[in-house]
Amino acid sequence: MENLALAFLGLSKDERSLLSAIETGMKTHEWVPSFVISELSGLPSKKVEFLLGQLFEKKLVERESMHYLGYRIDFPAYDLLALSDFVKKGAVLAIGERIGVGKESVVYEGLGEKPLAIKLHRQGRTSFKHVRRLRDHLTDKPKVPWLYAAALAARREFAVMQRLYPAVSIPRPVSCSRHALAMEYVAGPALNRVTLSDAREGLDMILIEMARAFRLGLIHADLSEFNIIIAESGPVIIDWPQAVEVDHPHAGELLERDLVNILRFFQRKYGIDLALDEALLRVVGAD
Repeated sequence: MENLALAFLGLSKDERSLLSAIETGMKTHEWVPSFVISELSGLPSKKVEFLLGQLFEKKLVERESMHYLGYRIDFPAYDLLALSDFVKKGAVLAIGERIGVGKESVVYEGLGEKPLAIKLHRQGRTSFKHVRRLRDHLTDKPKVPWLYAAALAARREFAVMQRLYPAVSIPRPVSCSRHALAMEYVAGPALNRVTLSDAREGLDMILIEMARAFRLGLIHADLSEFNIIIAESGPVIIDWPQAVEVDHPHAGELLERDLVNILRFFQRKYGIDLALDEALLRVVGAD
C-alpha cells in the first residue's frame, strides 16, 4: 500500500467492521462466506454485499468463487486494522511516510505523544518455512496463517522490547496490535551508513549493550551493522523478533554469530582487531 494514511482516512466505520469480521472468520474459513461476515459484523446482508464490492474495488479484500462466494484479507487490510486499533488506543495520532522496507517488515513514521516508528511485520509472506514452524503454536489454527505468523512475530518482539527497555539502549516500545509495533522513533543512520569518529569507543558501547541484554537473559540472534542505529546518545539496537533466551539450545552459537558480524564489520571498515574470545568474555562475563 503506497499511502497508508489516505487509505485509512478513506475507510468508513462499517468497512472497518467488515474487515474485522473477515479477520475473525479466517480463523475457521480459508474463504469467509458473506453470510458469516454479516453475522460477525452485525450488518444486514444487502449492505454487506454492497460494502464488500467497494472493499474489493479498493483492493482491501480478495474473493473467490467456489460453491459460494468467499472473502479474505491480506496485509493491506491487516495494516489498516492495526492502525485503527492504535488510533482507538490513543497510541498513534498520525501516520506519515514509509521510511524503511526490509525482507520481513515495513516501517512508517508516526506521531503519538512523541515521534514514532510503526513497524508492520511481514514474516508470513517472506518465509513459508517460518510459517510452518510457527503454525503449531497458533492456538486458533488459522486457515490463512501468514497474517497470524506476522502477528506472533510482532507480539514476540514487543514482549522482548518491554523486557529490555530501558536497561538496554533500544527504542521505547509504545504499543502492539496484530502484526504492528509502535515504538519511539530514533533519529540517526544505521551503523553501516556512518563513519564513526571514535570507532573503538563505538565498538565498546555496542558490546556493553549486548552484555546488558545478556544479563537480562536475551541474545539478539540477528545482530549486524544494519540494525544498529547511531543516535546522538550512542548505539541503539533495533529488530528483536528473533531474540532467544540465554538458555536456548543454540544460544552460544547465535551469540558468537552476532559477535562475528560486529567484529568483522569493525575490522573491515576501521581495521580494529578484537579476538572473538575476548569479545565473548566481555559480553558473557561482564559485571
